[in-house]
Amino acid sequence: MLVMALASVSIVITLMGRLAGGSGSLDQKKVQLAGAGGIEAYPAISPDGKQVAYSGRESAKNASWHVYVRDLPSGAPKQLTRETENDVAPVWSPDGGALGFQRIGEDKVQYIVIPADGGAERKIAEFSAAPDSENPSPAVSWTPDGKSLVVVQTVKDKPSALAVVDLATGHSQRITNPPDGTEGDTSPVVAPAGDAIAFVRATTSDGGDIWVCDIHGENPRRVTFDDHSLRGLVWTRDGSELIYSANRVHGWHLWRIPSVGGSPRDVAVAGQAAYYPAIGRNRLAYTDAPTVSSIWRGRLSADGIDDERMLIRSSGRESQPVYSPDGSRIATVSGETGNEEIFIQDAEGKNRFQLTRLNRPRMGRIQWSPDGKSLIFEVRGDQGSEIWVIGAVAGAQPARVIPHGSEPSFSQNGKTIYYRDGAQVWKAQANGSNPEAVVREGGASQPAESADGKYLIFRFRRTISRIPVTGGEPEEFIVPDHEMFWTNIQPTRKGVYYLVWDRSARGVAVVFFDYSTKHNTIVSHGGILDRNAGAFSVSPDGKYILFPRTDRSQTSLVVVDNFK
Repeated sequence: MLVMALASVSIVITLMGRLAGGSGSLDQKKVQLAGAGGIEAYPAISPDGKQVAYSGRESAKNASWHVYVRDLPSGAPKQLTRETENDVAPVWSPDGGALGFQRIGEDKVQYIVIPADGGAERKIAEFSAAPDSENPSPAVSWTPDGKSLVVVQTVKDKPSALAVVDLATGHSQRITNPPDGTEGDTSPVVAPAGDAIAFVRATTSDGGDIWVCDIHGENPRRVTFDDHSLRGLVWTRDGSELIYSANRVHGWHLWRIPSVGGSPRDVAVAGQAAYYPAIGRNRLAYTDAPTVSSIWRGRLSADGIDDERMLIRSSGRESQPVYSPDGSRIATVSGETGNEEIFIQDAEGKNRFQLTRLNRPRMGRIQWSPDGKSLIFEVRGDQGSEIWVIGAVAGAQPARVIPHGSEPSFSQNGKTIYYRDGAQVWKAQANGSNPEAVVREGGASQPAESADGKYLIFRFRRTISRIPVTGGEPEEFIVPDHEMFWTNIQPTRKGVYYLVWDRSARGVAVVFFDYSTKHNTIVSHGGILDRNAGAFSVSPDGKYILFPRTDRSQTSLVVVDNFK
């Protein structure tokens, strides 16, 4: 009787554990789909759960995205589109008979519908501006009756918005109005019941949050408050939760959050490099893209960047390189320990040592103090971003100086720090005291003081502005010839370096604005920098540039069966 009683208790505990944990990780079957080579992303599972549609392209830098369909779990890919433009993020019609997707051209974006088994395409809508990105956000969702598409309406030099397009007439009706100072609304997904739309409202700092509105775009409400980068959003089948990919807490995880708001929960089965989730019948699909990158050094010359060579490499992802003020040392953010930590090495990448041991979430922008004795950096966690300072010697202890802020930088005299809080630029004493807003108008980010200490230079929406450090009104300073890429603005005595998206090269380019000529010049011809070059550093003597480059990236589709 005692043995039977203990066995009964064991069974009850097991069942309670499975109920508490949903389907349970032991019940879930995770399968990486065999690829046909190249890169596969943006999966969408058919309504019956038997097929997956996605966008794929060759590994070559200038290759275009095309739409594919394959049977699950092991069917051969079938290519549906073959245009030279990029066909991105297909989604299934409610009856499974068609796919809708966005086609991104040089200066326009089209919304196309095509039979799911292939055949003649039909253009539903076209807008005059196209997103400047190597990995554009998903932009199409069907209404449950199959009669309309909810799409992203792009407008030149204005925030993007959501619009509903009638498939029969092609008539489009704008339904959201993102405020100035944001990048606009993207990634629409209509709720299973058809009564709500979830979407991402992006900020100028490469971040964003999830919002939900009704089907007419009214009554918008914010669901997340992280201002983190987001790649992909989907409703659960019962419409009670949202699953999304966000760059928060040790990589790009999948998270799930109640559609009414609450605390996000990690979808642990997806790992730390998961993007663009999709839900089907008891199935989860996503893009898996673990990346290893290293730090490269190039020589700056009149002809651009040459004499490139790998300088710093580890078993993890190396990023955020920055020269010390005297050019003798380099600080980087490295993932070699499994967590992002700051490492310091000499100018040749030797004599490396680990500076921080926070074992905390991801780190952002780092910068040396003018005397080279300390570093200021950003730490990103569940509750947002914080700003920390640490001495630049082994064994130094870090200290938090700003409890909520990002993109920190020192003034030229080292007595003041600048940072972004929300969509405004602030300054404080070096110990974090006496904070005050410097630029109150929304859309300001990436502050850096000019080399002569006279101006604070910052990104303002799609341009670069400046304001006297002694106070005054901001003025437009630099108008880029290309769309600005998320970047650290680096002022020098002769001009300002920053990053843009070079559409012709389909890559990130370094631009130098010369104070004397007032002209922008691309110094990285040929698109040698990849999309991971969100931070770079020019040596104090102006001879070299440091930048991260991906040297191993495996992008494929993963399907998890028995997912709830």
